[in-house]
Amino acid sequence: MATHTGLVLDGLARDPERVALRHGEASLTARECLEGVYRFARALAAAGLGRGDGVTVLAGSRPETVLVRLAANLIGCRVAMLYTDRPVADQIAMADEAQTAAFVFDPDRFGAAAREIAGALPAAVVLALGPTPLGADLTALAASFPSTPLAPRWQPEDVMAIRFTGGSTGRPKGVLRRFARPPRPDLVAASTFLLCTALCHGGGTTADLALAAGGTVVLQDGFEAGAVLAAVERYRVSRAYLPPHLLYRVLDHPALARTDTGSLRRVTYTGCPASPERLAEATRRLGRVLHQTYSLTECGPVTRLTPDEHLDPKLLTTAGRPFPDTEVRILDEDGAPLPPGRTGEICVRTPTAMSGYWRDPELTARVLRDGWLHTGDLGSLDAAGYLTVTGRRGPMAIVDAHNVFPRDVERPLLAHPAVREAVMFATAGPDRLERVHAAVAARPGSGVTAQQLHRWVRERSGPLCDPSTILVLPDLPLSETGKPDLAALRALLPQARTEGS
Repeated sequence: MATHTGLVLDGLARDPERVALRHGEASLTARECLEGVYRFARALAAAGLGRGDGVTVLAGSRPETVLVRLAANLIGCRVAMLYTDRPVADQIAMADEAQTAAFVFDPDRFGAAAREIAGALPAAVVLALGPTPLGADLTALAASFPSTPLAPRWQPEDVMAIRFTGGSTGRPKGVLRRFARPPRPDLVAASTFLLCTALCHGGGTTADLALAAGGTVVLQDGFEAGAVLAAVERYRVSRAYLPPHLLYRVLDHPALARTDTGSLRRVTYTGCPASPERLAEATRRLGRVLHQTYSLTECGPVTRLTPDEHLDPKLLTTAGRPFPDTEVRILDEDGAPLPPGRTGEICVRTPTAMSGYWRDPELTARVLRDGWLHTGDLGSLDAAGYLTVTGRRGPMAIVDAHNVFPRDVERPLLAHPAVREAVMFATAGPDRLERVHAAVAARPGSGVTAQQLHRWVRERSGPLCDPSTILVLPDLPLSETGKPDLAALRALLPQARTEGS
């Protein structure tokens, strides 16, 4: 039976002299990657780890992170990757939830956080990706072991990973991923994939699939639009993962006009609804390369909008149609199917659906019913099968007894010529009434004010879509996954001056 880790290791074994990983000026061939995996696996086993043990990793997008994750899986351990941009208290909660037997961290970037996390995990083995007073140096230990192949110690139904959800609507949930999980999307021919988002998120899975297909992965330490463009030209990048707000920043970067992006074949975006105007701009400037997926941590990609479909303006507000092996239906609050055009909860049946939430059978039973995953997202299907995602139940706000969805607020703001990015978020006051707010990233030098934007929204969409507050910022704060950081935006509200009515 094919397994996720097995596919990646087999992909590294093909064409072993190719460059498989790049990071800064360093590069590793596929052979060197495999040898590193086998050494790390033996070092982890020597530290007392084995099948069924939990390995929790706090490290950035560096080659050692990729290899340690594969090595832990090779000896049958499950891996949990911590979000590096979360408060330490959240990281400790996730590490504890994952039942961590070994904690692996990058001492150069996360030494201070690692001390607190390790202190909260007294029973865990502490291992560092480099020399440090805290724990043993896993890289030095691995160097002392042979690099000869090691037989896998997993079973197909074992838990390969605990993938924490983004947690934008509450505490992150741990999604179970077993070794026996078909690749999605299907493996494609060898490519050069640029990863400028977190390994612990969807881009990390795409990086695995690129290695499994015999390709190369270019790792970057976080997102910076100029660095992305430089890497595309230098390494002839053919595939990239850019959530909408990161794609916008690439489009807005002055270096784009002088960068050779002709090697790009697919730029995948997901995570939140995108501006149709900006997608049309991306197609004009980058070519027929955009590939949208509606994806969830709980099951991976559900629908897709292909590059050719991006040429039809009417489809740019949709998330495409379901993959051939996936069913989507829209249900009302009583669980009854809704006809085309009606908005309800998006439910999915797919072979890549999770087996459940880690240590939470009650939530699993609520979300997985009769083979269907109840996503908690709201949307509609049209007569041709295209899915429009309205938003989550959480981001939807009820204002004056009316449902207000993110697109109701974001779309008119994005239509303003001075606005590059826009996001809606909600708060509830002491009166328990919800209030809608928005933040925009303004074009440099535009001088646009919140008062002007309030008037613009009211004139085009009516008072219901006019937020209580509009924050005008040079850039939106983003989380590690490339999505707007709603917590950071809410923290700005007490200092914000509400303009408008």
